[in-house]
Amino acid sequence: MDPITRRHVWDIIEEAKKGRAIVLTTHSMEEADILSDRIAIMAKGRLRCIGTSIRLKSKFGTGYIANVNFSGNGHAQSPNINGDAEAPVNPNIESVKSFFKERLDVDPKEESRTFLTFVIPHEKEPLLTRFFGELQDREREFGISDIQLGLTTLEEVFLNIAKQAELESSTAEGTLVTLNLSSGASIQIPKGARFVGIPGTETEEHPRGVMVEVFWDQDDNGTLCVSGHSDETPVPANVELTRRPSLSRRAVGRGGPVGYVIDENQVPTTR
Repeated sequence: MDPITRRHVWDIIEEAKKGRAIVLTTHSMEEADILSDRIAIMAKGRLRCIGTSIRLKSKFGTGYIANVNFSGNGHAQSPNINGDAEAPVNPNIESVKSFFKERLDVDPKEESRTFLTFVIPHEKEPLLTRFFGELQDREREFGISDIQLGLTTLEEVFLNIAKQAELESSTAEGTLVTLNLSSGASIQIPKGARFVGIPGTETEEHPRGVMVEVFWDQDDNGTLCVSGHSDETPVPANVELTRRPSLSRRAVGRGGPVGYVIDENQVPTTR
């Protein structure tokens, strides 16, 4: 329905719920957040959590959202390679990005010429009072017009819960997906696996074979899908290979050889 009609329906529900218990099912996290006193999230046919919006965001969210807006008087013209003036840029943005990076070790999730959005993990909470106090003291220096801090959205909560449910289901069912490598070859990998060894890549130079880090994303329904992978790198010497599948047995699936999962705790450097 269009936004005006939807808002009208929300008003009707708000009025009708006084003195009553109404069970509302919806795929709109915004709708659930606005209308509900208690929210339950289901994934893969199971009830995964129930509680108030604030409780769910605190327990299952990724942390806090910080929005920093800048005044319009800090812009400067940025010349292109031909010496012509391009769109104005705000020199204060880089200063604020460095401020967040140095003190909280976070990078912006969204960025434009007039605002920055950061996601701050829960574990940084003890630092936030002092951090935002200092940031407010330097508002004029950084050209900041407004600072907003809040919990991550209910959409983030849903995606986190859906991801965990998908990982549980994929592990139990042994779900495999196809990973297309840069070389043009394809292998089958367990859904959700982060580090995967490529079978049949053992050489004199790399006697333990090579591996890739797999990057995953989620669609609007929370379903995991491959978004890319790193360059191929040698399997580290400390990685345990005793459970590696043999190509001489059932290590070949319909989409090619089946890669073997490498414990991310055994990989020295992670992304």
